[in-house]
Amino acid sequence: MKYVYKLVICLFVVAGLLSCTQSEVGEYGYLTVGVADEVSGDVQVKSGSDVFRVQVVDSDGNIDADIADHTTITQEKPIALLMGRYTVTASNGDPTTGFNLPYWSGENSVRIWAERDASVDIVTKMSKVIFSVSFPTDEKFQESFPEYSLTVTSGEGEAKETLVFSNSPKEGEGSFSDVAYFVVPQNKTIAYTLKMKNKDGAQYSSTNKIENVAAAEHYHFEFKLGDREEIDGALVLNISLDGEYKETIVHNLNLNFDKTYMPSYGHNEAFNPDEKGIVYPLGNDITKMLTFSAPRGIKSLIVSHMDYNLMLEGLPQVTDFVGISDEESNKMVELGIIGTIAEGGLSAEIDITEFVKNLSISPENTSYKMAFTVIDTYDRYARCDFEFTIVSDIQAETGSVFYWSSFAIFKGKYFSKTPPAGMTFQYKKLSDENWLEIDPSLINIDEKTMSYSYLLNGLDMGTRYTFRSTSDKDKAEQKVADTLIFTTYASESQVYNTSFDEWCTSDGAPYPNKDLSVQYVWDSANKAASGMGTTPTTQETSKVIKGSAVRMESCSVMGVLAAGNVYTGQFGSINGIGATLNWGLPFTSRPLALRGWYRYEPKPIDIFADTHKNLEGKTDFCQIQIFLTNWTKQFEINTTTGKFVDMSDDNEEIIAYGAIMSDINTTQLEGNTNGYIKFTIPLEYRNLNQPTYIVISGAASRYGDYFTGGLGSTLYLDELELVYDPTELTDEEFEAVFGRIR
Repeated sequence: MKYVYKLVICLFVVAGLLSCTQSEVGEYGYLTVGVADEVSGDVQVKSGSDVFRVQVVDSDGNIDADIADHTTITQEKPIALLMGRYTVTASNGDPTTGFNLPYWSGENSVRIWAERDASVDIVTKMSKVIFSVSFPTDEKFQESFPEYSLTVTSGEGEAKETLVFSNSPKEGEGSFSDVAYFVVPQNKTIAYTLKMKNKDGAQYSSTNKIENVAAAEHYHFEFKLGDREEIDGALVLNISLDGEYKETIVHNLNLNFDKTYMPSYGHNEAFNPDEKGIVYPLGNDITKMLTFSAPRGIKSLIVSHMDYNLMLEGLPQVTDFVGISDEESNKMVELGIIGTIAEGGLSAEIDITEFVKNLSISPENTSYKMAFTVIDTYDRYARCDFEFTIVSDIQAETGSVFYWSSFAIFKGKYFSKTPPAGMTFQYKKLSDENWLEIDPSLINIDEKTMSYSYLLNGLDMGTRYTFRSTSDKDKAEQKVADTLIFTTYASESQVYNTSFDEWCTSDGAPYPNKDLSVQYVWDSANKAASGMGTTPTTQETSKVIKGSAVRMESCSVMGVLAAGNVYTGQFGSINGIGATLNWGLPFTSRPLALRGWYRYEPKPIDIFADTHKNLEGKTDFCQIQIFLTNWTKQFEINTTTGKFVDMSDDNEEIIAYGAIMSDINTTQLEGNTNGYIKFTIPLEYRNLNQPTYIVISGAASRYGDYFTGGLGSTLYLDELELVYDPTELTDEEFEAVFGRIR
């Protein structure tokens, strides 16, 4: 089976299509990509997809184009490139080591000339070393050997990567139906270890190496049992390259399961690695010594693991103290693991006292897992699997803090089976001397995660605070948890005239502002509509909650819908049948919600654009929305060209967003106040960027921007305010605000 694909890259070149001079940027060409199935022999399926990622790199190493799907590059949609020489690469699959992760890649260079077509062929090849394994599936073999595995390790030192095939795979291991794909190691050497346990419990292990491995080589291991059943066997290694047979290597095995003089391990009295649920406090220094015996002689003494957290601590995945290099030995000593093999090679010790003492607290809900294996000269072995957890040496440990302008949420952890007595938090301003303590009865405890929390409200804005965890026992023993420092956000501003009590008039059009100079915060479409005898947005003094309200009615202007609206920003100019609007008010605070009152009387949609004809006759919708952005200036909306703010998650300029859309006539609802109902719009935060602008807007017709709505639909807004106090929100509203960023 050939692991080769051929891509045909065609270049269609056109000069001078962009308005730049040649002396500035040169002449342009256009690149398209096509894939041709010009492959001899069978083709292996590439993760179920024939889609290639294509990158175009210039002579300076800059990536001029990065296309995830080569099929999107066509003559109609080419890549614009300057004249010059480029390297074009193509790849498919996952470039990392793992099970069932094939990866094809290839590259070629091409020169772009003006007014001349060009093409380049890219042959993509399997770029990894491939391993697969098969064992007998007959009932007799399965009964004789309840446990067997093959461990494959590539590279050396910190670059080691290990994958395990097993008849009973654990998490992260593969079964014998899986295929392992290794990145070609720098030393081009891969080791493999066969481990077997027979039905009597005797264990066997054998290790060999393959040198000078190369990409696209496929090593298939097939275990065969010899004529004397449990005594002889062989690993038959069939090697192919690009799907073509290369050679067969047979490793004959003496499966010596003689139970006499078996290797074994032990430990000092104060340390029992075989116990379940071992827990050590941080910095525990009790001696932890493993002893090993191999009357037939020690062939290997191995420390191994497949623990991600131990990798973060710097522990190599596999270290053999037999034949260990000075570099590897020094590395293990630095980590606190000291291995000693006695003269004569019949016994050994591994001391891990300092290693365990220096380990970090175990990540939440996890434990450390490692193994110690002694293999004798008969390839029999004894293995100790050691699983343990490191916890804090104090009862209540400081966790994390989530803070805002006037409140913070403290989090902590505990490590005992039941919550410690008096578990709570202490806090103070960083400049203060005395600590304040929260009443332990107010603490929220989650026994499933062994954590606890408290929301502290009423903090000063723009102030540095510190906090820590504690408990009755920690205080009695004068143990102090770590402290965390945070600074609350600096402001809690309100937007001017959200009560809509102040109004002025300019050129016959009303505005919800005291004036249009210093206090020019709110605007509407009145400037465009009033010149044609219509005023969609007006001051309301009768149907109000208090003082005045803003009334927005959807009207017809020369047969085109003009939706009554209001927004923070300024009207721009009339543009065709629509207008430009400058949205946004400079603003740097972080409110939690917008609260207020609205009254809505919708009508059936009877004026519409062709694009929204499907809405004809349906009840109109109002919209109230609020969002924070990090714009550098106001955003110009153009209703004629359809230029609006992108509210999708892809727009990273949107920091927080919330909205209400409704077709309900609030005057018909039970419990309304003068036709109004109270509302709260949680601001759903997407990130913690610094806000620079706020937009608050209301519209009597949701689709007014598209000249679609119900003639006479009317929305009233009154007594709006920004909410900063978290206790004024329901649990659901609070979760909506912070659910994505906590």
